[in-house]
Amino acid sequence: MNRKQSLLFILLAAVLLVLGACMNQAENNQASDNRNTEEAVNDDGGLVESNEGAPDAPAEEDGEQEDFPESEEAPTADQTGQMVIYNGDISIEVNNFDTIQSSIQEQVDSMGGYVVESNVQQAGENEERSGRIVVRIPQEHFHPFLQELESASTTVLEQSTSGNDVSEEYVDLESHLESQEVVEERLLTFLEEAESTEDLLAISQDLDEVQSEIERVTGRMNYLENQVAFSTVTIQIQERAVHVDQIQDQESLNTFEHAQSLFMNTVNFLLTALSRVVIFLIGLSPVIIPLAVIAGAVYWFSRRRKKKEQKSQE
Repeated sequence: MNRKQSLLFILLAAVLLVLGACMNQAENNQASDNRNTEEAVNDDGGLVESNEGAPDAPAEEDGEQEDFPESEEAPTADQTGQMVIYNGDISIEVNNFDTIQSSIQEQVDSMGGYVVESNVQQAGENEERSGRIVVRIPQEHFHPFLQELESASTTVLEQSTSGNDVSEEYVDLESHLESQEVVEERLLTFLEEAESTEDLLAISQDLDEVQSEIERVTGRMNYLENQVAFSTVTIQIQERAVHVDQIQDQESLNTFEHAQSLFMNTVNFLLTALSRVVIFLIGLSPVIIPLAVIAGAVYWFSRRRKKKEQKSQE
């Protein structure tokens, strides 16, 4: 009987140990699940933007004054579509500058765009002109507008296009704006509930900072929207026109004036040459005169000698 009781006791103890181990394992799994759940909540729903200007707010509310990360309701690049800023540069050669300039203006107006900059250079009265025109075109007309420029020009010297994808920046700005608006609402609530002057000043200062940040983010978003909606095209134009010279009339020829000018130039040249000869002779006279005397004497004696020889031969 004692042996049976001992076996029964051992069996009950083993069952209890197994049950206890199972219960501990279940508790550990539950604690692990709770820990993972808390981490997921902190990662997905945590707030970043703090509110130091609300001293009367509880600690839990202070923690909620932080920036919200990207939530499920925040639009993503896939939901809103790609936001790309397009820029184009094209250099063309044309026969008539005025014609292409008018054509560009008409195309820009018809497409709902506008001219940002326009300048023209011309070296002389009959020289070829060149210019630079910067226009902004709705994005849907960007490529058709470039094709129209290619067709209207005689030669495309250079062309390039570029795009800047700002989708990620825009989504980040939207999320940041939403979080700042939440902070603004809570600060306004704290401002209504504030009782002391110090609290009012502190909350007002924080509210000004948040509202300034909202204005900055909103301005940046509006700028990106405008840059995406309108593409910028820079057009360099070079005129290559054929000029036909006309027959000049008597007034433009100025025959008498040109003849008079040539005559005076000739007289001046002769006077200048004569003046230089005189200057040369006078300047070298100390050398020229003795040489001339010696040469004359040699010539005279030589001539006299020849005459004597001729007489002696006769």
